[in-house]
Amino acid sequence: MHAKTPTESAPALLPPSIAIRRSLARYGGQSLGIRGFVLARHLLAPLGRVLAAVPTRGRLLDVGCGHGLFANAAALGSPDRQVLGVDPSGAKITVARSTSAGLPNVRYVQGMVQEVEERDFDAISILDVLYLLPIEEKLAVLRACRERIAPDGVLILKTNDTRPPWKYQVARLQEEAMTGIGLTMGHGLYFMSREQNAGLLELAGFRPQVVDLNTWLPYPHVMFASRPV
Repeated sequence: MHAKTPTESAPALLPPSIAIRRSLARYGGQSLGIRGFVLARHLLAPLGRVLAAVPTRGRLLDVGCGHGLFANAAALGSPDRQVLGVDPSGAKITVARSTSAGLPNVRYVQGMVQEVEERDFDAISILDVLYLLPIEEKLAVLRACRERIAPDGVLILKTNDTRPPWKYQVARLQEEAMTGIGLTMGHGLYFMSREQNAGLLELAGFRPQVVDLNTWLPYPHVMFASRPV
């Protein structure tokens, strides 16, 4: 009998788009509202392109992980990733834990990034979170990430630009609706331009690199792949 080599027996990496879809399929047993919310996240944001920027091996901290769609996808995409998701919402963490059943390389904790005791993460992701925070809280989150990232790690920040104006207005109206009905935690909207976000990253100790996520979608998606200085 032919013995498998380590290369043959190792689980294959999944393309980001397939990992996202497999993550989405894990929400079939959730309520209609949660299924609709994560489906909208899948359809309205280029999560596959964001996931492609995450290293395929090492430790990933997903800040503001919500229901776990992106963190689960990161774990599904590579068995060599060890993923920790953190979010202040206990209800969302409960969903994230339920949908990650059977995935040995992802876990979730309720709380803020400032409460995470672990350090030296190879990558940290923050997706569509900072525009819910006032500038002082944005900076506090970024500085907490700087304290927890490895010297050669990468911070993946996905947010929205304020240009072009019509896309910005669409994004703002959507977020006003989401926060208004309680699907997104926040007490206001604090959008900033890509230049302003880059400046905050520099203040927090990162060297920002802009990745344009411009798509046909009516949202001014923008991403920063930043290294600690």
